[in-house]
Amino acid sequence: MENGKLNKIFALSVLSFSFIIYYLTISPTVSFWDCGEFIACSFRLSVPHPPGAPLYLLVGRIFSLLPIFGDIAKRVNFISTLSSAFTVMFLYLSTVILIKQYMKSAEEEGFLKYVPYLGGLLGALTFAFSTSFWFNAVEAEVYAPSMLFTSLVVWLVMFWTERSESIGNEKYLLFIMYLVGLAIGVHLLNVLALPMVFMIIYYKKYPMNGTTFFFLVLVGGLLTGMIYPGLVQGIPAFAKIGGFLGLLVSIIVLLIILAYMIDKKQQLPALILMSILLVILGYSTYALIYIRSNLNPNIDENNPETIEKFISYMNREQYGEHTLDRKKILADSPNGRNYRSVWDFFWNYQVNKMYVRYFLWNFVGKDAATDQFNFKFLAIPLMLGLVGAWYHFVRDWKYALAVFVLFFMTGLAIILYLNQPDPQPRERDYSYVGSFFAFSIWIGIGAAAVIEALTKQARKASMGNFVPLSVSVFLFVVSPMQMLIQNYPEHDRSGNYVAWDYSYNMLMSCERDGVLYTNGDNDTFPLWYLQEVEYVRTDIRVANLSLLNTNWYVEQLKHHEPKVPISLSDEEISRIAPVPWPQKKTIEIDIPDGYLNWETEMFKSSMQLREPQIGPKMKFNLGPKFFGRYLRVQDWMILNTLYTNKFRKPLYFAVTVSKDNMLDELQKYLRMDGLAFKITTIPNWQIDPDTLYNNLMNKYNYRNLNNPDVYYNGNIIALLQNYRSAFIQLANHYATFENREKVKALIQKMNEVMPSSVIPYTNTLLKNWIEAYQIYSGILTKDTLKIGNYSEVELFEIGRILTNLKEMEAAENAFQEVLNSNPQNIQAKAYLVDIYGNQKKYDKSIEILEEWVEQNPADVGAKRRLDEYKKMQAKDQNN
Repeated sequence: MENGKLNKIFALSVLSFSFIIYYLTISPTVSFWDCGEFIACSFRLSVPHPPGAPLYLLVGRIFSLLPIFGDIAKRVNFISTLSSAFTVMFLYLSTVILIKQYMKSAEEEGFLKYVPYLGGLLGALTFAFSTSFWFNAVEAEVYAPSMLFTSLVVWLVMFWTERSESIGNEKYLLFIMYLVGLAIGVHLLNVLALPMVFMIIYYKKYPMNGTTFFFLVLVGGLLTGMIYPGLVQGIPAFAKIGGFLGLLVSIIVLLIILAYMIDKKQQLPALILMSILLVILGYSTYALIYIRSNLNPNIDENNPETIEKFISYMNREQYGEHTLDRKKILADSPNGRNYRSVWDFFWNYQVNKMYVRYFLWNFVGKDAATDQFNFKFLAIPLMLGLVGAWYHFVRDWKYALAVFVLFFMTGLAIILYLNQPDPQPRERDYSYVGSFFAFSIWIGIGAAAVIEALTKQARKASMGNFVPLSVSVFLFVVSPMQMLIQNYPEHDRSGNYVAWDYSYNMLMSCERDGVLYTNGDNDTFPLWYLQEVEYVRTDIRVANLSLLNTNWYVEQLKHHEPKVPISLSDEEISRIAPVPWPQKKTIEIDIPDGYLNWETEMFKSSMQLREPQIGPKMKFNLGPKFFGRYLRVQDWMILNTLYTNKFRKPLYFAVTVSKDNMLDELQKYLRMDGLAFKITTIPNWQIDPDTLYNNLMNKYNYRNLNNPDVYYNGNIIALLQNYRSAFIQLANHYATFENREKVKALIQKMNEVMPSSVIPYTNTLLKNWIEAYQIYSGILTKDTLKIGNYSEVELFEIGRILTNLKEMEAAENAFQEVLNSNPQNIQAKAYLVDIYGNQKKYDKSIEILEEWVEQNPADVGAKRRLDEYKKMQAKDQNN
């Protein structure tokens, strides 16, 4: 078989195999973080967070219309699946070319001719099943299509090297520049591949010496900077000066100059100018952001409908000023006190934790429980990559240096530039996948080096192809296949509906026309998706507290339906800033009589209690929240809404909102209705049992939380404990009224939809309450309270809860079992004394106390209790 045909077969095999795996593990609907925002903005062609991803939105809009899946989110997720599979294929093709660069054509005979293809296959599939890349391959995020552009650029420049002397070879370089322009409309990471591109062009077109290399670094740096930040930020800035007409005229002038250069056969200047124009052409997708913002979609972040706002949007001003000053970042880091010096912070946090750890996740192994690396891959991919890097530098140091530049620019260079504070809101491994891509090239070269060496040895020993073939199969099993098997369960999203259901349940927790304050991305973006794409509870206004610190968002909340009651004028909103608040103040908010009477009657009916003691005003204390002297804009806007609303619209906080964001003592007016806290007029009204019962038992979705075949990571499991907390709070209420049937129904429902075998407990106290309620309601018998089923500590705590629930016989079983395990447990004995007394088993109480007093004759309290129980026993016997 011809090598070209064989190469195509291998490439299609890599593409098909990786695609099948990604397709089998694709998320069936929306996921957490930015996915909901990107899907909603794709479907509606809205404006996402800066600096936007207009090309992604256009492609996402097309995919959202294709009838390939019933779920629109899955259609957009499919972009990542396709992009990732093709990225793996282009990685394979690039690795093959790099191996062929250093292998002599004379060596390509016998089994040696297969070495480049086997190396490319092993490197590409190892990358395909790496932790970070696979994570991006199955959800709607920009990082998978961004990597497709990077891989395509790397392959094209390698493809060009084989045709660099042919007539018309420049078209490949021009196509690369157009791809870079397009890629900016997905993510800026693709720009970091340009230094590698310039190095390879340099190798092919110029002699290698100190002078030319100096000009390579200088010109390469200038050209990269010309694109970003040059063109990316410069074009909007130029439009601000000359307007769109001036921008159009400038482009026409550049086209005229280009035509002149071509006519005068000025090849290099023409090539550079044409490259710039192609980048601009690709970058033109950003017109979408400006055009759509002027149409005021529901999601219109930063509202970039003017040139000034568009420049602010592109410069990411919403996130504050970027600085390379590590000393300042360390000082501003909440965890900065954990580091001895700037160097300690840089090395141990920014480099080691935020890059090296991620690198080792992918090529050594990741511990899902601790988020540290482990050795579940036996470090075989890492060793292959290190061998490949060494071997590449030995055989072809120039191209090895180019791969290293790609590895560095997409990895440690990002660390140096981002200068991240500690902590980050989430893991950032997805940012460095380009670096892992480059290292996987070396994994392929390392595998090829091993196979090549053994093939030559086998040839010398006249052993045929059995040894190199066996080694190839072995490497395939221990690198890509091992990673596939080890990572599959953790990356299989096929049954995971948590983000959709959790967001749906949060919206369903709210009454009609409510305002729901949310904390950040995870409790905002999936809700936007449900409202914008699936039209779920569009009457609810989701108000993100992070964005509530910006004037453009406050203005949108005031004017866009469904509106938030805000009394500030547009002029006041434009000048909004933190409010001086030097000390704690008492807030008083009038309560309309009609609403107060209505809520009072509701309280008496649902809680079965007498009329609450409340006045005509809501009163709570609020202290400074910012630098000990100010209220944040978000706090001031919540206050403004409370005053303006006059309880016309129901107001809620999502359960994920931190207490610091709930205005201090306002928390006493919060009532948990499920996954949202309602602001009420009645203090300490912790739950409305009828509302909460209906939500938990009838309204909420809990899809696949009882399916042991679905994987849930630690963050998801921790989040899901909010359901259990709601069930237990409601069970506590019903237990107060000794309504065992309701308690039993709640615990059975909870165990049915979310058994601990699938969603483990993360809170021991919560677990003990659940176990106690299972006994209280008759789901379990008291005989289950054995050391074999529970630890000594668990039995003690369950016994304590059962005592409070007046389940004395079950509590007695628990404490007696504790004593059987540890006869010296004084607290268990103390509880048993009271339990026996409650059951009028005075002889047993006396027996325990007499033994204790004998051992501790100075314990006056124990003697007094002993006397009391003896008197009670005598009185009981006389009766």
